Amino acid sequence: MSIRTPNSHGSHGISRRTLLKLIGIGSAGAALAACGAAPAAPAASSGNAEPEPTAAPAAATGSIRVLVCCATPAEEPLRNKYNAAFEAANPGIKVIAEAPPAGMNYFEKLQTLLAANDMPDVFDMWEGYVQPYAANGALLAMDDLLKADSKIKADDILPAVVPAQSYQGKQYAFIYGFMPGPVSLFYNVDHFKEAGLEAPSPNWNWNNVREAALKLHKAAGGKVERYGVNFENWFVPWQYMMWSNGAEVFNADESKAAFNNPKATEALQFWYDMVNVDKIAPNQDDAKALGSMAKAFASGQISLRLGNYWDLGELKETKGANWKAVLAPKSNSGGRTWYMHLGCWSISAQSKMPQAAWDYARDFVLQRPIDSVTPYVPPLKSLMSTFKGPDHEQLGYTALPEIVSQPGTLRIPGAGAKFDKIQGLIQAELDLAFIGKKSVADALATAEPKVNEELARK
Repeated sequence: MSIRTPNSHGSHGISRRTLLKLIGIGSAGAALAACGAAPAAPAASSGNAEPEPTAAPAAATGSIRVLVCCATPAEEPLRNKYNAAFEAANPGIKVIAEAPPAGMNYFEKLQTLLAANDMPDVFDMWEGYVQPYAANGALLAMDDLLKADSKIKADDILPAVVPAQSYQGKQYAFIYGFMPGPVSLFYNVDHFKEAGLEAPSPNWNWNNVREAALKLHKAAGGKVERYGVNFENWFVPWQYMMWSNGAEVFNADESKAAFNNPKATEALQFWYDMVNVDKIAPNQDDAKALGSMAKAFASGQISLRLGNYWDLGELKETKGANWKAVLAPKSNSGGRTWYMHLGCWSISAQSKMPQAAWDYARDFVLQRPIDSVTPYVPPLKSLMSTFKGPDHEQLGYTALPEIVSQPGTLRIPGAGAKFDKIQGLIQAELDLAFIGKKSVADALATAEPKVNEELARK
């Protein structure tokens, strides 16, 4: 029942962050699926007693295979403990936990199993890819299982998570937790005091970030002592930038690109100018020299960092900086719409043990066994009170439950299985803008027909 995790975060595998950035490298036309846990995050205390797993019907006997994407070393013992408790509560059920072998990323493994008609009973899924897998008939609709369940009711599910786990009005995944991305503006407390600046607040906008970064940045004789701000150039941040500024990546029916417009250009150009015009953020070469951006921030080489929840492990491990965080800033027009990172389970349409698979996924949601190292926002209204603790306060997460319950604050990527290819087409052009080789307007204009061609491809 122990999880085999050669694919865990670290030297022997790849993390969720790496998986996200690898999208687009896989086989053309493949419907990718991945989901993952973050590197070890600070412990969070819910203050609630751990609920016992709910027993499956007495007649249920057999085994269920559980495929996990990216369980981290900190999560492994917690997942193993959960599996053991589930088996103890369900004596007829054996949990066979699996992970991709070393050298194979998760979505390649899942595609291999799907092609071989050998899908696990329960497996990790990923935002935006529940829908193409459901459309291909690989996933079991959970609606009847949910309706018959006495432990969870549909009206307890947070409205923000319903679209991410649904396809054509049916539920094909069960989210066990989610997190906005990029969720945090990390800041060096001592740098702010030294500069005589007030600490950031959750109501900051992008102008506030730039104004502070200009004052925090230190350079002399052509050498940077510390950077005012840092952000990363890949599809999660640039979707947050576009969406927050009122721009869309696709039109309403996702048949055409919609990003070649002034709002998208304005958003991205604002951030890229901090790299190429203000020169207060690391460029591509600077970033390579610094190595891990989270560690560079934690060691005091960067004053502000627009980052994600998986930064937390490195921030805790790296000594030297007195840091705190607030939620990522609003756009200058006042909008703030995040990419929705999530952890979720799906059940194979081939499963011979659908009830046991559902019970496994449901109890995982209710117990939140990895919450102490992965601070996901819970998917149920009744569990929102568990998302608290001193570390959550340091990270600025205390306002998240209220904010993410509001419509329009969270989005998943569009265009289904085509998104892997599409984001790569956009990224290739934005990479040139990020290093100052072309304007954002030119980059988006060049990417638009390429994306439209991919969207039209059958």
